[in-house]
Amino acid sequence: MIYKRFIIAVVALFSFSLLSYADKGDGDEYHYELVSYEGGVAASPGWQIVKVWSYGRRERLTREYNMRNAIHGILFKGYPKMGANAGLKALVPEGYEAHKEFFDEFFQGKYLQYIQVTNNGMLDAGDVIKLDKRRYKIGMVVMVNVNGLRQYLEEKNIIKGLDFLF
Repeated sequence: MIYKRFIIAVVALFSFSLLSYADKGDGDEYHYELVSYEGGVAASPGWQIVKVWSYGRRERLTREYNMRNAIHGILFKGYPKMGANAGLKALVPEGYEAHKEFFDEFFQGKYLQYIQVTNNGMLDAGDVIKLDKRRYKIGMVVMVNVNGLRQYLEEKNIIKGLDFLF
């Protein structure tokens, strides 16, 4: 009888923890790395080529998820210099919360006009790394229209224009 109650308690506790885990998602919202890309691909003027590494469950790491993370990184984190590439400072260093309503709407789909996947979104052999049973690290090379994005943010008064320097 005691074993039966113990087993029921363990199953109930396990079920509760799974439900709370499902409510929170997999905890990888905006969990990514952004690096400058040196793949012999030339970007158009005003565009930057970066590689974004997103973490999470494989089924969640879609092309749109990686593209959103790349834009998020350009806006709020920037990325370091690597080789001949100059790197980039965050366009909005004060962060997402400073203009939360604007960015909530922006990340509903508006960001897609400032980004393109390279190589038609195909992943290289080393771009899918299994970290454990459920978590993956997936890399994707994208091109971001940094000049267009900066201009849009200036028009919306999210950032100051660079013309104040001259």
